[in-house]
Amino acid sequence: MKRIIIVCFALASFGQAYSQQSADKALQYLNENFSQENIYVLTDKDLYLSGETVWFNAMVQRNFTISDISTNFFIELYDRNKKQILRKRFPIFNGSAQGSFQLPENLNEDIYFVRAYTPMMSNLSEDFQYLKQIPVYNPSSPKKLVKDKTSSWSVTLHPEGNTLIQGNQSKIAVRLHSKGTPPSQWEGYVIEKDHPEKKISTFKGLDGNVGIFSFTPEKDKIYEAVVTDNNGLQKSAVLPKASETGVSLQVISEKDNIKYKIKNSGEAYPYLTVIANIGEQVVYKAKVNQLKDAFQSIPTDQLINSVLQITVFDDKENPLVSRICFVMPQDLHIAAPEVKPQTLSTERRALNSFDIKPLKDVMNYSVAVFDPEYKKSLQDENFLSSLWLTSVIKSKIDRPAQYFSGKINPEALDALLISEQWKMFDWKEIISGKYPSIINNSSKYISYKGKVTINAKPAAQQTLIMFVEGNKSDREILQAETDSNGEFFFDNMIFEKPIKITYQLNGANASLKSRTNVFINPANTFIPLKKDLPEIEGYQLVERITSSETSQPAELTKIIEAKKSKKEYDEKIVNIEEVKIKAKRKNLTEDLNKKLSSPLYRSMNEVVFDFVNDNQSAASSPNILQWLQGRVAGLTINNENGNPTPYIRQGKANIYLDEMLVDANALSGIPVANIAMVKVIKEGGLGMSGGGNGGVLIYTKRGDTQTSVENKLSNMIDLNFFVMEGYNESEEYPDSDYGNSELSKISTDYRPVLFWNPVFEIDETSPAIINFYNNDSAKKYRFIIMGFDAEKYIPVYYDKVMP
Repeated sequence: MKRIIIVCFALASFGQAYSQQSADKALQYLNENFSQENIYVLTDKDLYLSGETVWFNAMVQRNFTISDISTNFFIELYDRNKKQILRKRFPIFNGSAQGSFQLPENLNEDIYFVRAYTPMMSNLSEDFQYLKQIPVYNPSSPKKLVKDKTSSWSVTLHPEGNTLIQGNQSKIAVRLHSKGTPPSQWEGYVIEKDHPEKKISTFKGLDGNVGIFSFTPEKDKIYEAVVTDNNGLQKSAVLPKASETGVSLQVISEKDNIKYKIKNSGEAYPYLTVIANIGEQVVYKAKVNQLKDAFQSIPTDQLINSVLQITVFDDKENPLVSRICFVMPQDLHIAAPEVKPQTLSTERRALNSFDIKPLKDVMNYSVAVFDPEYKKSLQDENFLSSLWLTSVIKSKIDRPAQYFSGKINPEALDALLISEQWKMFDWKEIISGKYPSIINNSSKYISYKGKVTINAKPAAQQTLIMFVEGNKSDREILQAETDSNGEFFFDNMIFEKPIKITYQLNGANASLKSRTNVFINPANTFIPLKKDLPEIEGYQLVERITSSETSQPAELTKIIEAKKSKKEYDEKIVNIEEVKIKAKRKNLTEDLNKKLSSPLYRSMNEVVFDFVNDNQSAASSPNILQWLQGRVAGLTINNENGNPTPYIRQGKANIYLDEMLVDANALSGIPVANIAMVKVIKEGGLGMSGGGNGGVLIYTKRGDTQTSVENKLSNMIDLNFFVMEGYNESEEYPDSDYGNSELSKISTDYRPVLFWNPVFEIDETSPAIINFYNNDSAKKYRFIIMGFDAEKYIPVYYDKVMP
């Protein structure tokens, strides 16, 4: 496992050699134990309808490359009041996680927030977790979203290194902070407050975020910058009063070197120390004995594109001044595969075929093809801007992607970084030994901590034998040793859906089995969001006047049509598949019914639900009786004392669990995933005492009903058991296939996403081929390809519109 991603070269100095001190050790300890991860999430769309499925592809990073720490990915959805709507867990492989979640059909139209994090991130500052707003529309909602066209802004001033010293020329970054879209053009000037008629310096905005100017402050003078936008709105900001003494730092980032110059005005230090770090790794260190009015150089030949922090310490390891800059903004290292069209047509529903050339050391790509009318957010923020900028800078930046695409303006990027301070860690805290507390461990994949008791006392130094039942044809046998407290730990499990674990102590007799209990808890789990949600930007929620209002985004109109056509498409798919498998499924269900139910509990008037061969979606339901609601004519489910209770034709129905008469509350602890079959008999069968009103019969899975293969350990069903939750299942992304004559008959097709494959495997010996059908309107195709070359520590990114 790679722990170091940036080669730390020999200590450079323009004085004598300097041995490693506590700042180095503190940062190394932080890197090894509390490394900060960051997440970029690409969703298939920028806005959604209630009831739609959100597909996502996430990249997990640390120290400006792919992370090798976490294997679990948590994603959650919140409303504006911080109420959690849903939460999901997915595995991380090679620094990426993919999945989907379905928005509730009754979700009100509003702005919602997607939160994503890993177990390690939940221990550190929440500011570095992924949190992004998404608009969700619902034409039936009493209120509607409208674009907020108001745009207010303010201005702040930031001296380079956050120090302003009398007589020292300083760069000053002018930072605009806008709640909406910033002004397209703006400019300003600098005055001394006692002489406002004289302009000391002038400047223009380099983009919507920053401008910059240089000047030399004088003693006891107060300076003010006045900024005016293209609409005539004027704001001002005052610089702090310049200090008489202090240490200043100037930095220039070039292609081959990062140059820095230190000035000490009046402070007496025997020496100063300069440390440069990328993420939590030291890449340069020098001891300064004598200051010279000249720039010193940090070579960049062994560095990667990243945000670098340069900090100057005194002889007691107190940080004096720091500055962040970007490494090699003039030379961005990006691997881009070649994409070559084999068949290219923009005709309605035409088939397109493209070759993607492999890159060495890149085993898979994430590939998406969009109708360019959609997914416009990629022009504002993308994988590169997340990796290289917003992973470190958490204040609002207008269109961060502009710094790494098209005509890059290194001066604007540098000015932006002058206006920011490093917040991934605090030097004073880590040098003093103040580190975060680890609550959520980054154990491997699905992990559990357990405790074994015998007669309610810890079962110390015992061997626990566990038999795993799940999606496999045979049970898997696990073994765990308990410690002196009767506790054990097991991890590195990857499965979906809940699985049943039966257990016994090795060598235990029948009496001991009945007195043995196992209690388990997940080793890493969801952690509630503590901080407040950010202010909603760009939208207002207003009353909907009528349900037939036509004022809505043009993009939304097509998405509504796309949802309708998807439903039509899905229905045709279901009909086609139903024809293929109906006979086969019927035979399998009949075999299951014969295997599980005795003759006395069969009827000509029964409705059978097979959960072994069909109805797999039922596993997500909290209660099997709730799932049955609306699925059988004459059957209703009422709520009595908090328990779903079945009624057949107004009469209370009996409930049988494995053909034993039980009360409704007996089903509350049985996961639907553990149920093999349900039968509803509308009139009493011979074996159902008092069954005049019929009954609901529930059969749990056994060793011989997990799959169609006979389970070799079916004789173990009398053991105690517990249930482990697995990863959430992700829906397969729907691909339209107009090669099928039935599917080609759907009325409209306005799909915004024409191809979506987050894990597109690559063969190094030959190009990969992707095929997709056009929708009804696209005249161009936008290709987004993402990945990472882990050997060279460079991102793979391709963003191009064809033809």
